[in-house]
Formats: sequence, structure tokens, C-alpha cells
Amino acid sequence: MIAVGSAKTRLLIVFLAAPTIWVIHLMVSYFLVALHCESDWSGGRIGVLLATLICATGALGAGVFAWQEWKRVREPTGSGQLLDPRHMPGFLTLSGALLSILFAAAIVLGGLSPLFLPMCG
Repeated sequence: MIAVGSAKTRLLIVFLAAPTIWVIHLMVSYFLVALHCESDWSGGRIGVLLATLICATGALGAGVFAWQEWKRVREPTGSGQLLDPRHMPGFLTLSGALLSILFAAAIVLGGLSPLFLPMCG
């Protein structure tokens, strides 16, 4: 298992890693498309696909980390425990794992568009 600092740090990583990777993917993709369209560089399409592969892998890796954290912090649920603030880490880690799947799908769908649409125009 990955050794990461305090419990609060792990919760922040679990919950915010995939959205942060998605934002990085958007910025890198926009930069590569702009570079492709405004210069003679012909590697824009390959660059976007490579950035998509790297970022989707990172988002899925964040999801695996979130799932491991959820298995570590979860407690058996009973009546009334879902609203108890002491059980918030379990909620955040499970949400982080599910959000990682969502953001990995958004990264893949956004990154595949150069295959079907013109890069410039």
C-alpha cells in the first residue's frame, strides 16, 4: 500500500486526485491542439492521445488508491450511521473511488475526439 502522510492528506488525495488529473488533461490537450494549429508541428493528435492515456491511467490509479483507502476505513453500517460525521472518511473514500471512474471516462471521451473531429477549424 502507498504510504501517504496523515489521514486528512489521504482523504484530500482520494477525493481530489481524479478531478485534478482531469483539469490537467484539459489544459495539456488545449495546449497541444493550439500548438498543432498555430505551428507546423504535426504531433498534436498523437500528443493528445498520449496525454489521454497517461491521465486516464492516473485517474484509474487514484481510483484504486481510493478503493484501498475505503476498504481500510470502512465500518459496518447500521441504522443512523450514514449521517454520523465520524463515518465521513468512508463516504469520502467511496465517493473518491466512484468519481475516479467518472473522471477517467471523461478523460477518455475528451481525448478521443481528435480521432473523429478535425484538430483545427
